[in-house]
Amino acid sequence: MWWLLATAALARAEAAGTTQAPQLPMPRQISVYDGLPSNRINALAEDRQGYLWIATRDGLARYDGVGYRVWRVGDGLRDNHVWSVFVDDDDRVWIGTQNAGLAMLDAQRRTFTHYDRDSHAQIGSNDIWSLAQTPDGAIWFGTSDGGLHRLDADGSIRRFMPEVDNPRSLPSPAVTWLRVDREGRLWVGTYQGLARWTGDGFDRLLQDVRPSPAVNALVLDRAGDMWIGTSSSAYVYRSDSGAIEPVPWRDPLSGQPALSMLVEDQQGAHWLDTRSGLALERGGTVHDVPLYSNTSRGMVRASWSAALEDREGGLWLASTETGLWHLPANWRNFTALRRRLDDPASSANAFVYSVTPAHDGGLWLVGTGGVLDWLDPDTARVQHRLVGVCGDLVPYAVRETRDRSVWIGCHGSITRYVPATGEVRRWHHDDAVDPPPTGIVTQIVEEPDGSVWLGAADALQRRSPDGRILHVVRAGDQHGFKVNNALQQMSRGPDGALWLATSDGLLMWNAGARRFEPVPGGPGWQVFAFGFAPDDAVWVGGNGILVSYRWTGAELIAERTVDARHGLPAVAPGGLVADELGVVWMSTPRGLVRYDPQRERLRVYSVLDGLPSQQFSDYQFERSAKGYIGVGTADGLLLFHPRQVQVSDRSPTLSIESISVRRGEDTVELPTASPIVLRHDDRDLRVAARLLSFTDAHAHRYRYRLDGYDPDWVEVGSAGERLFPSLRHGHYVLEVQARTADDEWTAMQQIDFTVEAPWWRTGWAIALWILGALLLLALLAHQYRTRLKRRHAWQLAEQKRELAEQSSLAKTRFLATLGHEVRTPMTGVLGMSELLASTDLDARQRGHVESIRRAGEHLLRLVNDALDLARIEADRLELDVQPFDLHALIRETVAFCAPLARQRGLDFHDEVIDGVPRWVRGDAGRVRQILLNLLGNAVKFTERGSVTLRAEPLSPGGVRLTVADTGPGLNEEQKQRLFRRFEQAEGARTSARYGGSGLGLAISQELAAAMGGRIDIDSMPGVGTSFIVELPLEAGEPPAGAEAKDEGDAPQGLSLLLVEDDATVAQVVAGLLEGQGHRVTHVGHGLAALSEVAAQAFDAALLDLDLPGVDGLTLAPLMRQQGFTRPLVAVTARGDGEAEAATLEAGFDAFLRKPVTGAMLAATLAGVLAVGESKVDLSGSV
Repeated sequence: MWWLLATAALARAEAAGTTQAPQLPMPRQISVYDGLPSNRINALAEDRQGYLWIATRDGLARYDGVGYRVWRVGDGLRDNHVWSVFVDDDDRVWIGTQNAGLAMLDAQRRTFTHYDRDSHAQIGSNDIWSLAQTPDGAIWFGTSDGGLHRLDADGSIRRFMPEVDNPRSLPSPAVTWLRVDREGRLWVGTYQGLARWTGDGFDRLLQDVRPSPAVNALVLDRAGDMWIGTSSSAYVYRSDSGAIEPVPWRDPLSGQPALSMLVEDQQGAHWLDTRSGLALERGGTVHDVPLYSNTSRGMVRASWSAALEDREGGLWLASTETGLWHLPANWRNFTALRRRLDDPASSANAFVYSVTPAHDGGLWLVGTGGVLDWLDPDTARVQHRLVGVCGDLVPYAVRETRDRSVWIGCHGSITRYVPATGEVRRWHHDDAVDPPPTGIVTQIVEEPDGSVWLGAADALQRRSPDGRILHVVRAGDQHGFKVNNALQQMSRGPDGALWLATSDGLLMWNAGARRFEPVPGGPGWQVFAFGFAPDDAVWVGGNGILVSYRWTGAELIAERTVDARHGLPAVAPGGLVADELGVVWMSTPRGLVRYDPQRERLRVYSVLDGLPSQQFSDYQFERSAKGYIGVGTADGLLLFHPRQVQVSDRSPTLSIESISVRRGEDTVELPTASPIVLRHDDRDLRVAARLLSFTDAHAHRYRYRLDGYDPDWVEVGSAGERLFPSLRHGHYVLEVQARTADDEWTAMQQIDFTVEAPWWRTGWAIALWILGALLLLALLAHQYRTRLKRRHAWQLAEQKRELAEQSSLAKTRFLATLGHEVRTPMTGVLGMSELLASTDLDARQRGHVESIRRAGEHLLRLVNDALDLARIEADRLELDVQPFDLHALIRETVAFCAPLARQRGLDFHDEVIDGVPRWVRGDAGRVRQILLNLLGNAVKFTERGSVTLRAEPLSPGGVRLTVADTGPGLNEEQKQRLFRRFEQAEGARTSARYGGSGLGLAISQELAAAMGGRIDIDSMPGVGTSFIVELPLEAGEPPAGAEAKDEGDAPQGLSLLLVEDDATVAQVVAGLLEGQGHRVTHVGHGLAALSEVAAQAFDAALLDLDLPGVDGLTLAPLMRQQGFTRPLVAVTARGDGEAEAATLEAGFDAFLRKPVTGAMLAATLAGVLAVGESKVDLSGSV
């Protein structure tokens, strides 16, 4: 309830007679997660240029709005624990440390000067707590137990300590705070009260405060009054009367007195340190300011050490434990109304999907909470009017009609609510009478006669005020609304007709023809949002484009286009509205876009400007009768009034942050002030500029122009850096400009520098060079013709070699791409045929399915052969040499080929001669490929008889594999051509009769040669053919546990996660797995996979590698980091040889290449789930 009370109080405090959203401060936490060196901050300061200096317990940080530069031990400091920081009138930075005394960083930020007890005996302690400067230029610093010190410009130091029986001496040696007032007097806070330096002594004040007079804070306000904080209460010294009074303000939650005043802002508001954390006094009323910590994921109570308002009006609050808290200068522009679980009076919808104006000036909200909320934008008061609007479902659209009824769109249902009577009427898509569309109703528009249009993806309906259906437009019927025509928005156009924003552009309802037609003159691209300005302009938003049209009464005429050249993000917008001044507001995933057509200025507001989230609702938002705009976000409602959003006209300082060059092997920092002189051999000149504005600093853009080098400005984006690898000698002028977040270019900065000429470019050196060149020309003249011929010959040879390499590389890439593109649809063809074959089919249908399968397998063999051939020609064929069981491989091959032979009426024999080693080292997949090619040919070309596979040992080591058949045999001429590419025994006749590409034997020969072996042929026409494969495979040792390997039965009833973006492939793989009794959960991208893994447990996951956004190789480590320990199986259509190694390195347990079959999936799952099983490698070859 505190949130509502604070909101209402803040709203009442606004100036009377104005219309503006309640200003709710929401300081943003900046912590070590954002680059801060430590969350324990002791002091803040702002220098002349606008940098923010932060004293932390782990170094001194300088913040420019984007990044930090940190000084620690080794960077010039002698102690990382920094208590205090102060910038003097000469822009020098003074640093007080815990153990190393006082340090001073000069105005050029290059040199430190140190003051400690070792170098200056007058210093009483190296523990420096506080710093200040008086108008005479003296630097004052207080210590923890060594008293107060004055450092004069001549370097002399004077120490002040308490003196017994001297009431005008320092009250305590522990000096906590120093502050100089408007009259130049030094105020000193100590453990024993407050003192004021008079020039010859101290006036003691507040000595009798109980329970302790220790001063914890000294703050000077704009009126010159000094605010004093103690451990129990706060006081104020009135400069006009000299009186010290207790601070009248109290903690609004605890009722206890405020502990101190932290800072007075430019609006005259006072920010208070309270026992509850932070409070804001404005207009005499004190409001608690809640602090939400992203790191703690909840509300925190901060203990404050310092506060500062920067030159732009931004507020910085330093805490001793929770980091730095920031309110940008424009924090009053927007109000974020979030759902608070501990506050039932807050919005019930965490993600607000739809907002619509109410006739009483309020706003209706619906969202993920399933509640219809009413919001008073003047006070931010929320009322929960209707709970469970859509039952258990989420409402997506809301609209109040002129009869004060509220219509809500849901998934497959709609609700009409009458606030005056509480009447609720619901219609469901299963209703027999007046059923709504079956999809999600995302759009609701009222017609002048009180009827309403409902818009969903599959249909549009027009209903009477009491809910009766008047007209239905279904996607794909004769009414002009196409199937899959994405509906983004419905609104009444300037002609009064219903207009639609769709993927086909803008459509309008022709009442006479009773159909939707394209708006004449409208865009032909997909429209996501449109709106109407008071000057009759029609604004249309597309993907990265915003166009202004003029409606003539018959057509649209384009007048202005806004795109990336103006800073518009290249993303699709969600909603669009024009305010009363014609300024366009548009929600995008990059933030809230504000475009002023009069000034031609575009601004993108982000979370750094006070937005609760940049994830906006995809649906249209509108302007209320009072001018308020409410936009739904994933973190509540963004509420603002356009007149309240102030655009800054102030031009911040553009600072040259650093200039450096590479000199030899060192990086040398150069002074940022002109002129600069570079040596001739200096390289990598790097110039970094920074626009010192903390208002959305990440939106700043920079450009450079080097006179005589750049023809025009060179944009460098938000980095602000420009690198010149090398420059010729001469004089240069570098111009720098920055563009603010409000789309204004700053004044130009110039840097003058000179690059010295090398000695060989001097006058006398050039004369010597000319003389030497003439002599050299005479010497080289007689060699010219010989060298020219040699050069031409070499160039011709190089050109031929490069062309050959380019041709081979292009062919390899083409085939790899072709293989990838073919494998994905082939998964659908072969998988669907396998699924179809598992159903009840008659003989004729089964024959057709089998024909489809054989054709698909043939096409896949062609692709695999072409890929292997390309790798061979590119000399990129790699063998995966591993120990493997040769006997098991032969058994597997026989088990595959023997049934094929018997189907053709052939006998199949296999024999393994004694002495054939069982375990050998080699590429098992390639050996299997050779055998399958030879056995496949033998079965295919043999009409009758038998096919035999014999294995025998090869001396001195290896194996001889013989594949013999009783086929037609080959003559000598055929044997000579047989191993050529694209050749078969009888050429075209063989291809026409038996099929095939003529690549299998050629590739097998190349594979055997790659393994150090060969393939011989022994054949006679009419007798048969024998292919003898000799492979010198080395004997290998079986892997650990190989002998005990037992795959067991295929697992049943597994819970599997399938991550696949191709719907057909996903349907096939899911169908094959579900046919084996598994439960399959399918998602289409990596983020959904991470959500599913976090939500439920799976026995294994199958991931496609080529996913949108986060690919499979990136997703696998993310899933492992999220705690997913079950097997991961890669399923890909990639044909390159590196894919498998990459998957194993990424953490996958198995690798499958598309297309996949049910058997392959079952074998893979059995392998990865077996105890002690090693990585599975199934190539997917058929």
